[in-house]
Amino acid sequence: MRVSVYLAVPLMLLLAVLETAVLSRLPLFNQTPQLPFLVALSWGLLRDLKEGVIWAFVGGILLDLFSVTPLGLTPLAWMVAIAISILIIRPLTSSRVILPTLVAALATILYLGLGMLLLRLFGYQVTSLVTAVLLPMAVLHALLILPIYWLMYLADRRLSPRRVQV
Repeated sequence: MRVSVYLAVPLMLLLAVLETAVLSRLPLFNQTPQLPFLVALSWGLLRDLKEGVIWAFVGGILLDLFSVTPLGLTPLAWMVAIAISILIIRPLTSSRVILPTLVAALATILYLGLGMLLLRLFGYQVTSLVTAVLLPMAVLHALLILPIYWLMYLADRRLSPRRVQV
């Protein structure tokens, strides 16, 4: 197992605390960005599907510990959304600007839609106001993914420099 998986726990814990304690009080465009989700998605795009899903699980569980949603709902929605998004874009060419933006919007819509569906299945009331969050959150995540993606790209280069073969 790579070192990056061990990095996921403290980083996701820090981001979950930051999201619930700070960002919930200072929303951007009336939305609270899901930083652990964006970091897991970025890591999955940079590394591979397996590591992205592991990071999504860690971040989702930690975020569920600070929220009122049923434990396990967030990581399940995140893992499915990240896996589907990465599988869809895998055959496409690798762009470090356009592709992360599109994938962030797609993955956000997938995880919010799946999360709402799972809440309904568990018997929770989901109002139509919640569906109004889909598009603004997707746009916000599409804008925020680039700085996060580039920071994760730099971290990836530091953690595992590529060997040059002669």
